Amino acid sequence: MQCNVFMLSYRGYGNSQGTPTEKGLRLDAQAGLDYILSHDVLSKSKLILYGQSLGGAVALDLASRHPDKMSALILENTFLSIPKMIPAVLPALAPFSVFCMQKWNSERAITLVPPSVPMLFLSGLQDEVVPCSHMERLHEIASDPKTGGNCSNRFLKKFPNGTHNDTFLRSGYWTAVLQFVQSVQQ
Repeated sequence: MQCNVFMLSYRGYGNSQGTPTEKGLRLDAQAGLDYILSHDVLSKSKLILYGQSLGGAVALDLASRHPDKMSALILENTFLSIPKMIPAVLPALAPFSVFCMQKWNSERAITLVPPSVPMLFLSGLQDEVVPCSHMERLHEIASDPKTGGNCSNRFLKKFPNGTHNDTFLRSGYWTAVLQFVQSVQQ
């Protein structure tokens, strides 16, 4: 795809120490962006944020705080918010979702990303963690001119057999990503 890749391992994930919190992951994402923007080579590149699940929420949050720095967003199996996801994942806890401390309000953050920023939504329709309706709704909000969206550069690609952690293995996934990245690089 002729692009550089910067991968961030949040606190509490992979080999990174610490405990993941919404505030902490925001700080980690900000540190990653600050590094890229201060780098001699990377700072001159177009910046495409790519996030899967929680990573999509982090990417949306970062893009909503720095919309002028983003060239595009790719979101895979991302949720509207954690409280809105709880009833689907843990129905018995649905009445208590209002008490959830981690919010990750992607539904709000996406409205803060300017319509000029292209977005690709990749949705596994067999996702057992994030209901595919969340991805459909995020795409709908991002594409609706009433919410500041733009339907001409916001694309939803569905993968009928994609689950939460294997959508990227489905036929056509990387072709969709490649075509999107190439369109942004032009």
